[in-house]
Amino acid sequence: MICVPIRQNSSEKAAKMMVSAQKVADISEIWFDEISDFSAKDMEEITKKKKTQVIYKWQGNRENLIIVLNKKIEYIDIDVKTEQSIIREIKKISPKTKIIISFHDFKKTPKDAELLKIVAKMKTKKADIFKLATFANDFSDNFRMFKLLSALIEKGEKAICICMGEKGKFSRTAGHLLGNYLMYAPLNKKDITAEGQLTVKELKKCL
Repeated sequence: MICVPIRQNSSEKAAKMMVSAQKVADISEIWFDEISDFSAKDMEEITKKKKTQVIYKWQGNRENLIIVLNKKIEYIDIDVKTEQSIIREIKKISPKTKIIISFHDFKKTPKDAELLKIVAKMKTKKADIFKLATFANDFSDNFRMFKLLSALIEKGEKAICICMGEKGKFSRTAGHLLGNYLMYAPLNKKDITAEGQLTVKELKKCL
């Protein structure tokens, strides 16, 4: 599935981009916490235009958390360091919302043993989907992430294992062949939210 990240500072801009994303992608990832003075009314307007699934990229705003979850959003992406009490709150407010627990390393791809420890921590928090995004300093880092992805898929887990950076682009174009749950691709280059992302148009050419 292709997911369009949407990182805008107003609900109007976010809604407009979501409408465009729905024409070319399966899911939109909206950074609701980036929207200035976000309110229940804003969420209502976005929901009216919503036709495909949405991921809430949560960045710690508790008020927004409740506003968004009350609309029974399909997915929420939370950091692996998120407290267990928050996860319980998410499940209580919206039991059917799938939880993506994510880990990011913007400098390197950790050693295999460390990656496995991170996955183990995610399991204790009952992740529905594991997401690990690391920076590729070497092309071989793509293959190490593919190895991890394959191991998770073989165990029946849903996972997203990608590399950031110029040398990590291969993981974004080939990861779906090994079972990556999502492929992130912005509508335009100016909307990139992580180094190495290809636009939807570029990604579809590769596929």
